[in-house]
Amino acid sequence: MAGTRRFRAAFSPTVDCAILVAALEKGFAADEGVGLELIRMSAPGDILHAWSQERIDGAHLSASLPVSLALLPSPEPRTDLIVPFILATGGSTLVVSNLLYDDLVEQGMKIPEPGSVSRALSRIVIARQNAGLPRLTFATEHPHSSSSYELVYLIASARLAGHDDVAIRQAASRKMPHLLSKGDIDGFYVGEPYGSAVVTEGVGRIVTTKSHIWQNGSEKALAVSKAWAEENEQTLHSLLRALYRAGEWCSAQANIEELAELLAADLYLSCESERILPSLSGFIPNSPARLLECPDFLAFSANAANFPWQSQALWFFNQMVRRDECPAHYIADQVMRQAAAEVFRPDIFRKALKPIFAPVPAANMKVEGALSSRSPVGAYRAPLFLGPDAFFDGRVFDPDTLETI
Repeated sequence: MAGTRRFRAAFSPTVDCAILVAALEKGFAADEGVGLELIRMSAPGDILHAWSQERIDGAHLSASLPVSLALLPSPEPRTDLIVPFILATGGSTLVVSNLLYDDLVEQGMKIPEPGSVSRALSRIVIARQNAGLPRLTFATEHPHSSSSYELVYLIASARLAGHDDVAIRQAASRKMPHLLSKGDIDGFYVGEPYGSAVVTEGVGRIVTTKSHIWQNGSEKALAVSKAWAEENEQTLHSLLRALYRAGEWCSAQANIEELAELLAADLYLSCESERILPSLSGFIPNSPARLLECPDFLAFSANAANFPWQSQALWFFNQMVRRDECPAHYIADQVMRQAAAEVFRPDIFRKALKPIFAPVPAANMKVEGALSSRSPVGAYRAPLFLGPDAFFDGRVFDPDTLETI
């Protein structure tokens, strides 16, 4: 084994940090000669602040956040973040208060169908506007998180309400259940286990999940600075191999209970393992007496889950344009398009995994939303299946044309 090289990674306490935890606790990082240190922080803003002070080498961040930081004016410290590895796809739940849940049911919501959630929510939004009532308020971890873009996409899909008709505030994931119970927010969209905790405690209900809104859409990523990656290439490659092996371990059904125990520790999520098991098993509580069976709820390895598809970086870029966060003419600007795409680095992923003969997609992009079932694709070294990757509304996103969806 080569000499140990240090890597300090910050993470926020959601189940989608599992690969990092397994890489440390099960020895995958040590086997690759990487001295992995994990530092828990409450929110993405804290992680970015630590980055600006050079206290960390990498981070567990929403996959969309490095793209937004590359393109948008932001109060966050500027960074040159890149994404060489996706840590998880799926894993988030959309949660509402009991009061809003009753109103949604009255307006025709059918759980867990996102389209019905969107239509019911839009009707409530319009009714509140007509009655002069305050906007509904939802919480996500960051204004530019994957969850924030998907929530706005969901709301706008019914074409009854726009992204300005619902307030979306920023909050640390651990604080969201408390904010909901106090009535400070009407719902939240974030990685587990916080949705399951709210349902178990009788404070609110899960109405749909990320796996229903966008199947196998990237959620959390390993982010490092471009400069660090160039200066520490071998350390990064060793780390990515460790994370890949950790993802395979996390995906094995036989390891679910052990993984839940690891994540439940005070160093990580600091909660009962029973709160974590639903997301790992794919049986998500909609109410204290009912479970939603979600076989693709969270993926750590299957369907090329770890591959940083540049088409997904461009999907986030397209949502930024749709939300008027950047000018509409950016869509036709090849420089901006390239800047967004190249935040995700499939070239680094391929080079790092080459020594272990892992199956890797041959392409950097795909048409997002085109696969309704698992399908074989061109890959290096071994057979590889992708999908499904459908959006709930049946639309597709073609990265070659950047057609607005």
